[in-house]
Amino acid sequence: MSASGPQHDSDSDELIALSGCRITRPATFRGDVEVVTATPRLRGFPTRVNDSLGICLKIGESHAVRSDGRALAYPADAVCIRHPGCVWSSEPAAVGFVSIDLASALLPHGLSYRPMRFARTRELPDLSRLVRVLEHEPARLRQEEALSELIAALHDREILTADDLRSEPGTSAALLRARDYLNATAEQNPRLDELARVCQMNKFVLLRHFKRRFGTTPHRYLIGLRVERARTLLAAGEPAVSVAAALGFADQGHFGRHFKRIVGVTPAQFAHMIKITRAVPG
Repeated sequence: MSASGPQHDSDSDELIALSGCRITRPATFRGDVEVVTATPRLRGFPTRVNDSLGICLKIGESHAVRSDGRALAYPADAVCIRHPGCVWSSEPAAVGFVSIDLASALLPHGLSYRPMRFARTRELPDLSRLVRVLEHEPARLRQEEALSELIAALHDREILTADDLRSEPGTSAALLRARDYLNATAEQNPRLDELARVCQMNKFVLLRHFKRRFGTTPHRYLIGLRVERARTLLAAGEPAVSVAAALGFADQGHFGRHFKRIVGVTPAQFAHMIKITRAVPG
């Protein structure tokens, strides 16, 4: 969020900015990600300096903002991107917002500074859905992917540039190493950084090329692989609770949701179908 006009520096202005907001820092990222969700109301922000990459979906009409000494118009229902070092402020406006701030530790190396930019919501991943992933998704790999997909989308639209986001040679062989590593560690919940080290490729580039090569993300590949292995174990008579634990799912509910999404039936229904099939004379 941001704005123009007389600059505010009082404590009361800050309370106007954050009053009624829900602020969370997902434990997975040890304080490097902050999520703020604000319901619509009159809000104003005093002059602030970003120490992180801020991505903010504003819900409300267009209003004036000020960034790096320039007066700008924040479009209605648009996304604002603030690079680390951005100086900004906002006059009171009747708006709500969803914002995600990423600490430098999560950003690609060699990030080039860009002034405050705005994007239409359809140009970027759904921030509200991303927040749900960050706050409720049990798989760290999926959380890391979601953030990397947002960074990649910003790069594709030239809102963000960094040395780490350039394509690298030897991509095909690296992708095969990544796939082989997922096959070998499917039950261990590998991290995206770990996968990038194994195939010697930057994680942002890895994610983009993995999707192009295999038509899916590393996390979805991993889940699909686990579900196929679960089918074999269930068919062999293993109980669903044991299968969920053996294959690295967070719990039986997590296992059941993914299994039904891919197979079309629950693990219990699948196991029952196998028994019925076996009972029919050949």
